[in-house]
Amino acid sequence: MLSVLNQKLSGLSHEKKKLVSLGVQTGIMRILSALFAFILTIAVARFSDATVAGQFFYLFNLVSFVAIVSQLGFNVSLVKYNAIAFSQNSIQQQSENYTISVKRSLAFSFSLCILAFIVQFAFGASLINVNITPSLFALFSLTIPLMVLAQLNSYALQAIRHVTPAIFALQMGVSCFLVLFITILHFFDLITLVSMLLALLLSAFLVALISTLQWLRSGQYSAVTLPVAHNAELTDSAKQVWIGNIFTNVIQWGSLIIAGFYLTDSDLGLLAAAQRTSLLIGFVLISVNFIVAPMFASLYQQGEMKKLQKLSTIAFRLNISLSLIPVIACTFYSQEIMTLFGAEFESAGVLLAIVAPGQ
Repeated sequence: MLSVLNQKLSGLSHEKKKLVSLGVQTGIMRILSALFAFILTIAVARFSDATVAGQFFYLFNLVSFVAIVSQLGFNVSLVKYNAIAFSQNSIQQQSENYTISVKRSLAFSFSLCILAFIVQFAFGASLINVNITPSLFALFSLTIPLMVLAQLNSYALQAIRHVTPAIFALQMGVSCFLVLFITILHFFDLITLVSMLLALLLSAFLVALISTLQWLRSGQYSAVTLPVAHNAELTDSAKQVWIGNIFTNVIQWGSLIIAGFYLTDSDLGLLAAAQRTSLLIGFVLISVNFIVAPMFASLYQQGEMKKLQKLSTIAFRLNISLSLIPVIACTFYSQEIMTLFGAEFESAGVLLAIVAPGQ
């Protein structure tokens, strides 16, 4: 079997071999990313309780969602236009696109943080049932710009096909560091909501720092003279996808935020555990898309529409086939899976069976 596989691989063109290599790297990193996200949920649930878990994941989801909104659609357009610039060996264009995206996204994220803090301070108690103090909300606000920077670094790295650092910066890095820090906090019996939010802030800082260094040292970035010339194509593309991107991510991050208006902290913890477990399916679905997104942009730029259609068909079939296994597991063995979080979370099995097919 291995000899047949080797023969097929040896007969592939250079581009197809590169695609296979990227696919293997992405698959491994996505599995690790999903694993750490799952372990993080288990760690928070087992080391605290449903109430603290509900408060923590409410703020974690809120941070993630606001960070995506803050990127103004540049998280999508940056991949597209930097992939095109990369195929044309234009380091200067990639650098300018990156600078514009980071500058505007960070400015908007700071504005959103200030607005959110004012709203929370003035109306928080009457708006949501989750018990969030001003100090907790301040920690939440400080984390957002760091998440924005890390994710934009990820998309810049994705465009130049640096798969491993891109996936690490996008999601895996924060979960990985959080698992480490929360385990240390548990070992020293220091688990509180404040300490876990400090761990989130430190994790976001480390990922932002590491991903920035990786992008600056990638060989595809050069210093840009400020102010950067306006790029109409980049900004117009970002505007077109921004609203759609928000609604897409509402599915992943927004439901828990909306539930915070109606549920108690403990009920929110049960929902968070079920929802984050179901997101394992989402990790599988976007793995294939993560590989092919820069290739779509390059093929479109080159006018290779037949190759683009073929690549789209392959991506669609892979998404369907790979997602079936976790959907079946989460639907028919939901209670068994939720007992991993502790006896308190067993009742969330019915929630997992409901949200899993929705992914």
